[in-house]
Amino acid sequence: MSNIQEDYLLRMIQMMGEVITVALQLKSIGQTLEADKSLTNALHTIMPEHADLVEMVDEKTALTLLGDSKLVEAYAELLLVRAEMKIALDKFSEGEVLQTRAIRIMIRCIQNERHVSPKGQLIWGRLSGLDLNLLLEKSEFEQWVDLDKAIQKGLIIAR
Repeated sequence: MSNIQEDYLLRMIQMMGEVITVALQLKSIGQTLEADKSLTNALHTIMPEHADLVEMVDEKTALTLLGDSKLVEAYAELLLVRAEMKIALDKFSEGEVLQTRAIRIMIRCIQNERHVSPKGQLIWGRLSGLDLNLLLEKSEFEQWVDLDKAIQKGLIIAR
């Protein structure tokens, strides 16, 4: 990857982090609806040329569009915070859809990369706290369990 591509990628990840931070601050002062709106628009602001496509395709295709595992992790984190806002607004089914997408994205990312970054491990930990049996199909849950065991045993390395 060239320096220009790497700089662009890092800037997109940084922008996602900034949007998430602002949204969490808005939520903390009771402006959950505004936080939800900013998160919903975040992907369009950060990557306007691919946002709609990333949102509507399956997880495998989304991984291909996003390209880099660090960007995939940032996207998964964005999905989780969006889910948190939806749930805070009593839109539970929308929140669960976002949580499920985040889980599936992380499963596929780790399966493809065979490693997980420290930030990815934190996201994985957050996902572990969700009701995975409710959100995933049986085969997906089994994949989750297998990956979780591999991570715990150090078979999937952190880097």
